[in-house]
Amino acid sequence: MLIAPSADFLWATGAHARSTERLLALVVPRSGDPFCLVPRLESDALAHECPWLECQPWADHENALAMLEKRLDLERPRTLLVGEGFRVTPLLALASRATCRPAAPVIAPLRAVKDADEIRHLEEAGRHADAIVLEVAEFMRPGMTEIEVARFAMRRFEEAGDTEPWAIAASGPNSARPHHMSTDRRLVEGDVVILDVGAYTSGYGSDITRTFWLGQPPAEAERIYAVVDEARRAGIEAARPGVACEAVDRAARAVIEQAGYGESFLHRTGHGVGLEVHEPPYLTGGNPAQLEAGNVHSVEPGIYLEGRFGIRLEDLVVIESGGARRLNHAPFDPTLQRVRG
Repeated sequence: MLIAPSADFLWATGAHARSTERLLALVVPRSGDPFCLVPRLESDALAHECPWLECQPWADHENALAMLEKRLDLERPRTLLVGEGFRVTPLLALASRATCRPAAPVIAPLRAVKDADEIRHLEEAGRHADAIVLEVAEFMRPGMTEIEVARFAMRRFEEAGDTEPWAIAASGPNSARPHHMSTDRRLVEGDVVILDVGAYTSGYGSDITRTFWLGQPPAEAERIYAVVDEARRAGIEAARPGVACEAVDRAARAVIEQAGYGESFLHRTGHGVGLEVHEPPYLTGGNPAQLEAGNVHSVEPGIYLEGRFGIRLEDLVVIESGGARRLNHAPFDPTLQRVRG
């Protein structure tokens, strides 16, 4: 198995590695100890982070792929499990020398089950997200742009010591786009505003969504908010060990369909969160994979009325023997944000 610089590499080694045009790969042979083929200019840093790992450095004038080919004896028929993150050129070169298959079916189920330390990091990340989404709600005012609101959220995550923050601030008709890119649109009284924010705490992600309104919302918004919240609760209630991912999606989706908004729920009910903010398990129709204790995933139903507004509510949960435990506890009160002068 070959693992390129990626979240898989970090999970397997505990070390960060950069993806560049120079080949770097963690190699897990069928027998014997793993080793890392690493460019010479990065080998010292990797050896410092992973003193247990054999590093085989290569210089710029050397052929790294030839070194790997010799070490793995690719002249004989071999099957390589290839992880995410390889660039096209080395990937095609490997495919010309051996049968290549994706490593994800091996690695993803292992990563999806979090251990106690990982869950502690995710709990801390959830606490940061809870606090900051409320700070952002209190910060935003009519007249501000979506970008100003999003930048405030990212700055607060950085001030909390988190890394790689991101934020979606979607106001008015823009809130009807689930993955809206924040713009210079100015918030106005009566807007529905979706805040979807997160960052990495000790390397583990947070992801929370709350919906607010500035003053009096559109007449239909309060009723839709209640439907989405009921769908969120139904999804959390359905999530437990042994339940299929698609069954959790059905539980949340059924609430929205019964309310007459089925066509306006545009995405899956949830996704795993860990070293990446989007990773298995994926809670979507057609996925029969069963949840396990230790899985951490979002539950985030939404209703989006094109050209008008959208509402989404999202919590992360950890699957335990008795069911799903929420990692987010920010209150559900869309009126927390009041119009101020």
